[in-house]
Amino acid sequence: MNDRACEQCPWRRSNHGRRHKRGFYTKKNARRLWKQIRNGGVAQSCHLTDPSHPDHVEAGANENAKPQECPGSIILINREFAQMADESGEITTELIDAYRKKRRKGLTKSGLFYWVVTRLQMGGVPFFGGPKLPKVPDDPEVGLPDFLAEG
Repeated sequence: MNDRACEQCPWRRSNHGRRHKRGFYTKKNARRLWKQIRNGGVAQSCHLTDPSHPDHVEAGANENAKPQECPGSIILINREFAQMADESGEITTELIDAYRKKRRKGLTKSGLFYWVVTRLQMGGVPFFGGPKLPKVPDDPEVGLPDFLAEG
């Protein structure tokens, strides 16, 4: 798996609001993609690895590529985890409650269940968890557009 956000990643700051013939970097699409992350239940695919999506083909996805998760989206998810974890990296019910009060535009209840429980805590556990979240290093060039970020 590629562990870096590609140059075409919609979460790369340099792409926020940039013109694209399919409107991939518009506010509307950024809201749609963030809603997908916030609510959980599905992983976002990386442009360069998903030949089933027209935007991905235009970005250079090979027709034989195997879809992978978008490293940019994983970075955003990891940052949400960091906002709810204590200094040792533990996430408790109390910390999740505090996060939800602070981050109105953050993960929803269903998103928290999917990302924290299914993909982080139970990730890779047969019958209980989903796929384990891939390891992706943080990248300061990746982030939410200002209109989706909170104060």
